[in-house]
Amino acid sequence: MTNTATKVRRTPAQMKALKAYNFALQQEDRYLGSVFAHSRGAREHEAKVATAYQACKRLGMGVEHGM
Repeated sequence: MTNTATKVRRTPAQMKALKAYNFALQQEDRYLGSVFAHSRGAREHEAKVATAYQACKRLGMGVEHGM
């Protein structure tokens, strides 16, 4: 029994949303690794990531789309 993962095509809007989500995650990681990180900034970055995640979910994206 082989486990083959099939790729699902993404629309241009989905690709843009996924790119924004990945960028928000990268920026959050970069910020939280900084010596200048504080709780307010962490909450702001968490909100940006949550917004980008919700945008992806609204477009019907899931694990099969690379999230």
